[in-house]
Amino acid sequence: MLKPLAVQKQQSPDPQKLVFLTVAFRIMAADHNRALPLAMPRLILVRHAEAGAPASGGDRERRLTTHGRADAARMGAYFRASGLVFDLALVSPARRACDTLDMILRELPQKPACELEASLYNAGVDTLQDLLSRTSASVKTLLIVGHNPGLGEFARLLVRGGDSAVPHLFPAPCLAVIDFSCGDLSAAAGGGGRLDRFVNFSSLPADNRASR
Repeated sequence: MLKPLAVQKQQSPDPQKLVFLTVAFRIMAADHNRALPLAMPRLILVRHAEAGAPASGGDRERRLTTHGRADAARMGAYFRASGLVFDLALVSPARRACDTLDMILRELPQKPACELEASLYNAGVDTLQDLLSRTSASVKTLLIVGHNPGLGEFARLLVRGGDSAVPHLFPAPCLAVIDFSCGDLSAAAGGGGRLDRFVNFSSLPADNRASR
């Protein structure tokens, strides 16, 4: 078992803006804020927020930009306001992915279990399928924080009618929530899921920037 993630200390976005966004997200997420049957597994796929160019530490050490931290904080506010919860988070060891998860966790009243998963760094579909197939039956909702193009391709594979249901643009950051009718997530790797929602946090009304 890998050690839980330690929350990175970074400058937090303006609290007043986050309060405003929380109210907005409650309205935006009203149609999605519904309880799932206990037997219905759920997968949440999150692409990391915008990161800067590689520095001396290489690609793995790329940090979130100022815009990236703000986008990740909005994502965290959305998780809180919409009641989007998860039992376990698996995150790529890349700093940009870990920092994105840290910003989400700051907004949650309860901190779920989180594990670094080395194989998630630039993981392809086969690796993601293997991870899902090995998910414990006790995990009903799994969050994966990783990278494109793997996450976008994986979402399209898992969702019925994926090529038309899941946007081909999987921007930084975004999330896809996929529900399954099978008994547990280990049986979901073959697909057949339903896309509950897709949210692009880099193009929300807080600013007018294009998707990155």
